[in-house]
Amino acid sequence: MAGNDRHLAALDPNAVAIDNEYYHEVGDSWWDATGPLRALHDMNPARVAYFDATARGAFGEDRSRVRVLDIGCGGGLVSERMAALGYQVTGVDLSAGSIETARRHAASSGVTVDYQVGSAYELPKPDGAVDLVVISDVLEHLHDLPGAVAEIARVLRPGGIVVFDTINRTVASYLKAIVLSEKILKIIYPGTHNWKMFIRPDELRAVFAQHGLTLTETKGLEPVALPHKLVPATLRGRAVGPFHLTPSTAVSYIGQAVKSQES
Repeated sequence: MAGNDRHLAALDPNAVAIDNEYYHEVGDSWWDATGPLRALHDMNPARVAYFDATARGAFGEDRSRVRVLDIGCGGGLVSERMAALGYQVTGVDLSAGSIETARRHAASSGVTVDYQVGSAYELPKPDGAVDLVVISDVLEHLHDLPGAVAEIARVLRPGGIVVFDTINRTVASYLKAIVLSEKILKIIYPGTHNWKMFIRPDELRAVFAQHGLTLTETKGLEPVALPHKLVPATLRGRAVGPFHLTPSTAVSYIGQAVKSQES
């Protein structure tokens, strides 16, 4: 498929390979800020701040009333932070090992999160039971994007919001997310991304629209450090450093969509 038709139907896993099994093996390394997932730790403050600001703008300042579902929560980096801010959070992931890691870390941190093993294609929530869906660094790992979006729309209440971050399918994203990040800097485990599964904003808008969700905002999500400083520092084993929001969605982007009030 070409243009904004690519993700309107499920992709064939045999034709578009990706190593999602790696995340079943991460274990306690989920919480190692200098380990194999250190880039996620560097991204976390910026994306959680965006998710929090979006929720407060839509639902008010009383976070304790907002029911959040974090899809593909992994070891709980976003779930735990959102819960610490006061939200009612359920974290769902296909990996039982990741869920166990998330439970242990939340318990040791004194944070309450309802972690459950489950699939993005069959969410463990009734219809309309969620105010805010978070799906962070997950959409580009899904072969059946329409199936997952249908489930997101099902569990969201009318007027509910889905917030996300993902990767655009551009020449720039191939060079930065695949060649640079996986092959040269090795800050992303090789094979855990496939450029063909990256999602252009117009494609995501179209899939959302199929299921009564309106994409209302996208912003770029990039490291603060400029490439000529970032690359040598990372090659020396240093962290990527903080991320911030930018006008350019050429590589990674973050955004939100709202479910129709009439749904």
